Amino acid sequence: MTDNHIVPTREELMQGVTLDYAPFYSVFKARAHEAKIENVKFKTIRAEDDIVAAFINAQDTERKHVKAQAGDKSYAKAFKGVQYAESILNAQSALPDMNNRVLKAFHKQLDKEIWLGKDNNGVIVSSDPFHITNTSVALPKTISGNNGIDALVSLATDLQKQVEVTSSSSNFQLAFYGDDAKKYLRKTLTNGTAYNRILADALKNVAFLEVPANLAETESGIVVICPEIVELNHTLLPQVQGTGTDERAGEVWVNYIYGTAMVDVKEMGGLIVQPITVAD
Repeated sequence: MTDNHIVPTREELMQGVTLDYAPFYSVFKARAHEAKIENVKFKTIRAEDDIVAAFINAQDTERKHVKAQAGDKSYAKAFKGVQYAESILNAQSALPDMNNRVLKAFHKQLDKEIWLGKDNNGVIVSSDPFHITNTSVALPKTISGNNGIDALVSLATDLQKQVEVTSSSSNFQLAFYGDDAKKYLRKTLTNGTAYNRILADALKNVAFLEVPANLAETESGIVVICPEIVELNHTLLPQVQGTGTDERAGEVWVNYIYGTAMVDVKEMGGLIVQPITVAD
């Protein structure tokens, strides 16, 4: 876009997005809830500003009821966003680049909020009655013979048994998070055989995932996910809310928004967090 008087529509901006970040939350099946946004007031950012979504209005926050198998569950539904504005006098618009940057940043922020359970029940932190967090387990730091892979296979087998005893799910994924856990998965035996290959042979039909480093910066572990019985409730995923021109201020503007979300574990054992340490 070279003429800043011509503002792209919301649809045009969404179609032009080239997102180079794969949100971890996409592993969960999603259930969208109707979103009603009123009296919105966006914080304005410029190209050089930090892109950090802020709550829009307190009056737009409510408790959303979610039908649950046992008891009632609800999550705090709220909206966050920013407004990007630039002068219509710019010879070359930065909007196409900023559009990608803002939406990528929003996906990463929402991903982290869901991971940490910032506003509602999440992956690592949750008060969901069906969410399980195990006691931390140590994997050997000093590798001697097969002790490293034996410990990893033993741990994964124990997790498989825990899933069978609780949810009885035959389909589950192991998501490795943090440097220690991911490096362990990539280790090899002296003959060059990769740990992840041996683990795949030991646990047939189990998918292995690696959690993006921006989500787990210090802690390490494995998250067991049974995809059929874990659901992500959300209102709005990161998106363009609207565009326009403020002739008086001599600016074009774009509003970006997303809503809070909640990880809903529908059966005991649907999501298990297994912290690990690598130590002797």
